[in-house]
Amino acid sequence: MDAKQTGYEDCKTLRRLYLPFILDFDSESMSEVFRQTFGRQDGVKQEWVIEDTIGNWWRPNFEPPQYPYVPPHITKPKEHKRLFLVQLQEKALFAVPKNYKLVAAPLFELYDNSQGYGPIISSLPQSLCRFNFIYM
Repeated sequence: MDAKQTGYEDCKTLRRLYLPFILDFDSESMSEVFRQTFGRQDGVKQEWVIEDTIGNWWRPNFEPPQYPYVPPHITKPKEHKRLFLVQLQEKALFAVPKNYKLVAAPLFELYDNSQGYGPIISSLPQSLCRFNFIYM
């Protein structure tokens, strides 16, 4: 499908619209999507190593609750979020918009703290428990 045919001139808009529909992925195609969507704009080549999918969350309708499963009475959920484990390079640059705040929170603070961080982020310790991290 051509950008002119859809009416969307901006490739970023196309990526934003089609990214939730990528269900079956291989590491190379997702690395390319990450590179184009989140990559640096100053021309520096950045490699994204996608290790695994660590979670799937669905929103059955247009209300706030999200679930780690598709409820049985829902045939077409309105939103599907996938969480990926991405290995960073030795040096990484985080660009955070001015209206956002980057917080380095330890996993023990996230655990069982859905009031402070929400259900998706507070479930990260349970999702990451199957991985063995090697700290250097």
